[in-house]
Amino acid sequence: MNFIKSIVENKIFQWFIIGVILVNAGILGLLTMEHTPETLHALEVLDQICLVIFCIEIAMKLIVMRGAFFKDGWNVFDVIVVGIALAPATGELSVLRALRVLRLMRLASAIPSMRRVINGMFAAIPGGGSVAAVLFVMYYVAAIMGTNFFGKTVPAHFGDLGTTFFTLFKMMTLEGWPDIASDVLEHHPRAWIFFVIFIVFTTFTTLNLLFGIIVDAMEQAKEADARQQMAEQGVEVTEQSNEMRLAIIEDDVKHIRALLTNMSAKPAGE
Repeated sequence: MNFIKSIVENKIFQWFIIGVILVNAGILGLLTMEHTPETLHALEVLDQICLVIFCIEIAMKLIVMRGAFFKDGWNVFDVIVVGIALAPATGELSVLRALRVLRLMRLASAIPSMRRVINGMFAAIPGGGSVAAVLFVMYYVAAIMGTNFFGKTVPAHFGDLGTTFFTLFKMMTLEGWPDIASDVLEHHPRAWIFFVIFIVFTTFTTLNLLFGIIVDAMEQAKEADARQQMAEQGVEVTEQSNEMRLAIIEDDVKHIRALLTNMSAKPAGE
């Protein structure tokens, strides 16, 4: 048990698994090309070898972690990805053969920095959902207004609600919006007011707010990862916020400064 645990936690073994994942990704890419039967057979054999290595890795983790293995979502993800590759790729399940490329996603579970990014993205879903809801309301209001204002004169861009939604999406991405605006301004010279307000409230405000939520969630995920590493090393970890910790540090600095002032004010003989 201890021997297997030392292997699983060894950095060389972890980098070896990352290397196998990358090699397997290259093999899967080569399998999409035309090859001679001999080359194709060799690539399939190498692919199966990579799959066997992944199965051995998961089995070793199961032996070491036992029931705790399935408490980690990344371990469950690895089992699902490898399990898809083990399913028979014949008949109705032949579509699973194309899903073998999901094994490349195991890089996210093997590399801590990528894992933090994914964790941050999932953590941003609640806040991002609120921003998305606000963005949808803005879209819906602007789509109705745009259809009513420009639908009859510029039907190519605002002919119906669906077309208007797509036009507004292109405007939000700033892709080709000057051409759209030019077509509308030929018939409605003051339509620029509509376009400027929409772009400001969607592209420059709401989307930046969404990006801010994602960045903040990634910072929290990074801090949580650091707390976990400190806890594993036996370092005491508190649940105080950054602001509270800064306030405590400032208070300690003031106290030390006061002590130094008192010490310097005392006569040398005391």
